[in-house]
Amino acid sequence: MSSLAPLKPMKRFLDNVLESAVIFAVALLVIDVLWGVFTRFIMGSPSRWTEEIARLLLIWVALLGAAVAFGRREHLGFDYLAEQLDPAVKKMMALITQSIVIAFALVVMVYGGSILVSETLAANQVTPALGLKMGYAYLALPLSGLFIVIYGVEQFLGICSTDAKSIEQPQDSGSDPPPRS
Repeated sequence: MSSLAPLKPMKRFLDNVLESAVIFAVALLVIDVLWGVFTRFIMGSPSRWTEEIARLLLIWVALLGAAVAFGRREHLGFDYLAEQLDPAVKKMMALITQSIVIAFALVVMVYGGSILVSETLAANQVTPALGLKMGYAYLALPLSGLFIVIYGVEQFLGICSTDAKSIEQPQDSGSDPPPRS
């Protein structure tokens, strides 16, 4: 039994929550944009709030979507050089990479994002059309950073408990360009 087996239900739960949140936000984004197009071009009187909601939803979709992609190991990766390395070096590089990602997510996203949220809430910055506090929009940054840290620690522990010869690289999206003729 893997030493990470107790983490699997937690990861599955986190995956489901994040994926559901992103799907819900994308659905709201589509409805909002369609409403904006309808009111502008069909009704002739554009809705003032649709563009603002779309902007706020896009922030959340992008940042939470990045956490989902990282958790699935489907994020952008260049693994050609890593595949050429000796398995022990490859494992060490994977651990270093995960450490850098975790440190970045902690410092820039969680810590920096938390400062951004608290400063904008303290300054009472609001959106022009809806009057929503901007700190709530920026809350996506530290939250997605926290999720990336959780996924990063889980992946780091997975690398530590894996034989060097079976280290996984980020998954190939399967979207290689067609061969030139």
